[in-house]
Amino acid sequence: MSGPLSAVLGAFADGAHSLADVSARTGLPSDVVQASVDHLVRLGRLEARELAMGCPSSGCGSCASASADGGPGCGASGPDAGRRGPVLVALTLRR
Repeated sequence: MSGPLSAVLGAFADGAHSLADVSARTGLPSDVVQASVDHLVRLGRLEARELAMGCPSSGCGSCASASADGGPGCGASGPDAGRRGPVLVALTLRR
């Protein structure tokens, strides 16, 4: 029997690199792919690692989202240790 969980695992095993790629390979709607991935992570079949990037310690002028005058592009007044920047989640198949 093959269901969405098997299809999602198979897509990652075949080299899918994004949720959109999994959806395209399996023909499953994106909400089903997302729910399947969430469930597979909870089951330990997929590993999700957060690759986070916060504000640069050198200040807003060196940030990729900084404005031309060196001000923060994110709207913050400056770097804040409690604030986090963009987050990339890397999903890998656990064997």
